[in-house]
Amino acid sequence: MSLYAFVLMPSHLHTIVKPIGFDIGSLLQNFGSYTAHAILKQLRIDQQESLLHYFHEQRRDKRHQHSIWQDIQAKNIYSRKFLKQKLEYIHNNPVDKDWDLVAKRADYLYSSARFYDRGIQPVIGIDDVRFWF
Repeated sequence: MSLYAFVLMPSHLHTIVKPIGFDIGSLLQNFGSYTAHAILKQLRIDQQESLLHYFHEQRRDKRHQHSIWQDIQAKNIYSRKFLKQKLEYIHNNPVDKDWDLVAKRADYLYSSARFYDRGIQPVIGIDDVRFWF
């Protein structure tokens, strides 16, 4: 996949991605499964019993022992204007009045705003979406 933008917030994640070689549904399914298993594995290693119990209680499907992710909401990017709007929304999440995690959005470590605002590669490498503008 191409990852164009992201912000990892304390309770959720926003991304702008483009699947390569398969459909978006498969990408989201694989991402959700892989990350859920990785998170649960680390919680077990760290003996985070209270969080394991919480994710057990959150499960929606009794076939699974835990539920990490809520239902994923995906939107197709259909115009440059919509792309710019989503890019701004994602990058402004950490400075939003409901979160107020940093004074400047590029100061938030877990965001691609560092790249777009300052030219600093974030903790996860991204592809530059500005060629679409």
